[in-house]
Amino acid sequence: MRVGLIIPEDTPPTGGNAVSAHRVEQGLRAVGVDAEVVLYSPRLPAYDVYHAWNAVRVGARLLEDGVHPDQIVATWTGTDLWQDWVTRATALKPVLDPIRYQVVFTEDARNRLLADAPDWADHVIVISPSVDIHRFIPEGRVAACHHPLAVLAGGVRPVKRSAWGVLLMEQLREETGQDWRLAILGPVRETGEWHRVTELAKTRPWVRLLGEVSQMEMPEWYRAADIFLNTSSVEGVSNALMEAMATGSLAVVSDIQGNRALVEHQKTGLLFSDAAGFVDAVRWADAHPHEVQRIRHEARKFIVGRHSLSHEVARYMHLYQDCLAVRRCRC
Repeated sequence: MRVGLIIPEDTPPTGGNAVSAHRVEQGLRAVGVDAEVVLYSPRLPAYDVYHAWNAVRVGARLLEDGVHPDQIVATWTGTDLWQDWVTRATALKPVLDPIRYQVVFTEDARNRLLADAPDWADHVIVISPSVDIHRFIPEGRVAACHHPLAVLAGGVRPVKRSAWGVLLMEQLREETGQDWRLAILGPVRETGEWHRVTELAKTRPWVRLLGEVSQMEMPEWYRAADIFLNTSSVEGVSNALMEAMATGSLAVVSDIQGNRALVEHQKTGLLFSDAAGFVDAVRWADAHPHEVQRIRHEARKFIVGRHSLSHEVARYMHLYQDCLAVRRCRC
């Protein structure tokens, strides 16, 4: 079996779709599958199965290019569902109807798709993403930094609301009187949001803009963080959040559906809806150090127990094999 894991052509090496696709590629190769990650192009190599990482930006284009729909597995990774689909489902549904399998990360995501496409019930499959639990561990080297430190990772673009993260940290510093620092890690995905972030950082020396950081170095920053901050308005299931939780970070995250799939308030992390809620969450953490240690432990336990690579790969293999069987029957 030859599987192409196709990601949007502008995806940086540390972007979420790249991290996810390469993780699955590694797992597939470990069980003997000829798999490779490639950037989308109208002229792709021939594969038995085309796995689109972004249903709208890749899945729809594969259909336009003439790939047989029974050969396509489309994973909805975040913005394709919570931005594209929720605003134009009526237009997208007939385009994506032929695709054999639509994969989502959570039951909430499945319910959102089926609200507009109830006839997809047999073809929308929930497969939880995984994380490398052997690389992202609490023990190990720690990045050199000042404390207390918040780490915001995952790329700079509007849906990540990195600029809002700076403003949240400024309010936290003002209200607590503590010299909090903020490290922003990840590639620049959109110049407008990057401009907003750099303008804010010019007059705030406590903000560090580290840019793209390799997967090998990321555990050092998760371990260094007093809090791992996620300010997203939209998420599928964040790779960075899963990695941070696996490393034992205290996740303080925006209260959105994708984050709630991982974080249960005061059990595996802390949720907030606005600036006041963010400050309250950090103050609570500061006042309850023993509870924070419990939360860190429960966060890793949750990830290890529910987000294994072997399970993720086995679920995708089942879909790939079904695609092959259907194609053979119709030949």
